[in-house]
Parts: sequence; structure tokens; C-alpha cells
Amino acid sequence: MPEPARVLIVDDEPLMRIPLADRLRSEGYSVDAVGSGEEAVQRFERADYDVAVVDLRLPGIDGVEVLTRVRRLGRTADVVLITAYGTIETAVAAMKIGARDYLIKPFETNALLEVIGRYVKVRRASADDAPLPGAENGMHGMIGASPPMAKLFRLVKAAAEARATIIIQGETGTGKELVARAIHGMSARAAAPFVAINCASIPESLFESELFGAERGAFTGADRRRKGRFELASGGTLFLDEVDEMPLPPQAKLLRAIQERVIERLGGVESLKIDVRIVAATKVDLRGRVAEHRFREDLFHRLNVLPIQLPPLRERGDDVTMLANHFLRLHGAEAGKAARVLSERALSWLQAQTFPGNVRELSNLLARAVALCPSDTIEPWHLAAELEPAAPTTARGSSLADTVRESEMRRIQEALAATGGHKGRAAELLGISRKTLWEKLRGQRS
Repeated sequence: MPEPARVLIVDDEPLMRIPLADRLRSEGYSVDAVGSGEEAVQRFERADYDVAVVDLRLPGIDGVEVLTRVRRLGRTADVVLITAYGTIETAVAAMKIGARDYLIKPFETNALLEVIGRYVKVRRASADDAPLPGAENGMHGMIGASPPMAKLFRLVKAAAEARATIIIQGETGTGKELVARAIHGMSARAAAPFVAINCASIPESLFESELFGAERGAFTGADRRRKGRFELASGGTLFLDEVDEMPLPPQAKLLRAIQERVIERLGGVESLKIDVRIVAATKVDLRGRVAEHRFREDLFHRLNVLPIQLPPLRERGDDVTMLANHFLRLHGAEAGKAARVLSERALSWLQAQTFPGNVRELSNLLARAVALCPSDTIEPWHLAAELEPAAPTTARGSSLADTVRESEMRRIQEALAATGGHKGRAAELLGISRKTLWEKLRGQRS
């Protein structure tokens, strides 16, 4: 017999906390119940839980702060927030930093039991394959239960415990900054700043001052001393996104900062000691940039001490379903709409995609579907018409390509009906060009 799942209830109202704990115990759960955020953190300092049900509004530290501290402890419990209608925006923000779900007061106890049961079932099903129990279901906002993600979670945990510089490599949209934040959040530096800089977005002329700071008068317009990202990240983590786009001159200064732990502001002569961990990210193979003499080889080796490769979404199997459901909840809450569900055909359609934009593309796709879908069920025609499916067949034998064509036409007809047959406005509503709409209509007639 497996041990009963452990649940922590955090609510300052005894009339809510005590009956809920009793009901969960009657369902076979091992339950602890506390009345404050401070007590909750103390419990997590001693042990982890499978699920934590946390009221958002608590005396002292609130539910968001409880979640933040729990993640800093490296705990992986699925956190379900309880919130009043007026604090939904805060609950959504909490989901972005690792909360699993939320329920709006008042709610039926059976609804909470269903949520807890679902997360416990997923955790137990993946426990045999996962060295980090439950992490596959939401480690610092990273979601997935596939073998590539289980491997990634192991690497992230190891990286958080190490002190070495890290290079994260992955395609666009795979979540490189999310991984960097997870490493920071699980490290001993979690209480210090996490500072990010996108190396592709900074003009070359301003790069050194952005990174290392500048003294007054260092350049035209520098009317005061300015701290750079290194100083702002003191004691914490500096995340260098798209590091392959860094110009060559500041690469030499970055190398010195890593090797000697000192920097100099632009226009300054004083050497400043720094205590910063460097996490870099790239979507390209930096060895190629080295071969092209666009990236310093010595800097590459300094950054590449602990490399982490992120899997593309097309290699993550059933994670697509898990991520899709997560984004439906998230975007539905952001839009103030009731929870949407995917039909079987829509889910099959999603699973057939290659997603060149990876998780970011899936998120954007579902945000658009939530906005366009007038009912509770999302069908393929509510999803983006631009994506091209692979051609596996459904259980009924019809190809998903046929399903998509049918979905496209139904979506087009809905748009035409909504605009009174005006093709220009219909194309705008669909997010496609007028030419594309004409081609699709002509293809349907041929």
C-alpha cells in the first residue's frame, strides 16, 4: 500500500480550515492544517507535501510570499491558491511563479477534492521515473512529465546547488529564462536579485555602460554615476540572454569579470569587487560563433562549465497536453473568462503540430483561442490556421490534415458571418492577410 498523499491546508479562518481538513482525512489523505503563512513555511522547512492549499489573504505573509519561500526551499508541492474574486489578478501572477491552480471563493469541497486528486494522481504516476517527485508538475513554473523534462529537472537541481557559470542552449520559445530563474530560485542566492539583460537588444555603443555601469561624464548625456547590471545583481544572478549577440569589445571585460571577480565602470579607474553568478543563454551553437571569430573562445570555455540543453516541444510527447491545460487556465483567468476545455479533435490537432516556436508558440496559440472561442469548448477551428499539421490518422481513419482543412473553413465561415460577408474584416479577425483568405476560399471551391 502506498503512503497516503500529504496535504497542507493554510487558512486563517478556522471555520474553513478545520472542516476541510476533516473531509480530506476522511478521503484518506494525511493532512496538516495551519492558520498562518509563517506556520506554513515552518512546516515546509521540515518536510515537503504533495499538495498545499493556501489562502491568498493571510495575516502576516500572504499566499504569494508563502509560495515564494516554499520554492526557495526547493520544495516541489503543487500549490493551489484559494482566492476571492477581487484578487484573481494576484492569483494569476502567482501561477506565473509556480502556483499550480486556484479556486475562487465560495467553492464546493468536491471541486477542491477533484483538483487535489488530479495532482496527486499525476505525481504518483510519474514517481517511478522521476528522481524529483512532483517537480515535473511545476518546478518553479516549469511544467512537464516527459523523460526529457525529467532529465532537465535533474540538471536544474544540480545547477542550483553548484557555483559554476552556466550556459543554457535551446530553440526560441523553449523557456531559457524560465530555467535560469528556476536555477536562481533554488540556489543559495535566491533572496538576492535576478537581473536579466538581452544582449541582442542593447546598441553596441551602450553595451559596456549597461553591463558595467558608467561614471559621470563617461559619454555624452552621462550626467550622473550609473550602476550597471553587474552591480544591480550583487549577491544574486546575472542572466545574459542571447549572449551570442554580445559585441567583441565587452566580451573581454566579461571574461575578466568572471575570472577576477572585478569590474570597472565606463570612464572609471576604480576596480569594484563583484559577487555575481553568471547564467548565459543562446539559441545557436556558440562553437560556430567561435569558429567564425564572432565569439571569444576563452569566454566560451568560461561560460560552458555547466551546459544545459533544453528540449524542443516536439520532443516532449504528452507534455503538450499538460501545457495546453495549464495555458487554458492561465489565459482564461487573465481574460476573465470561465475555464475552457479542449475537444478531443482540438487536442489531437495540437499533438500533431511541430511547434517551431515551442512553448511560447503554444501559449500564444491558446491565448488567441481563448479570446476567439465563444463557448466553453475549444475546437480545431478556434486554433491558428497558419500552423501546418503532420499527417497521422485519427482513430476513425481520417487524417488530421483533413480535420484542419475542415476546421479552417468552419472558422472562416464564422468570421464571414460575424462580419456580414466582408472579406477584409473577416481576414483581420482571423489574423491572416486578405490574399491568404482569398486563396483558402478558392482552394475550397476547386
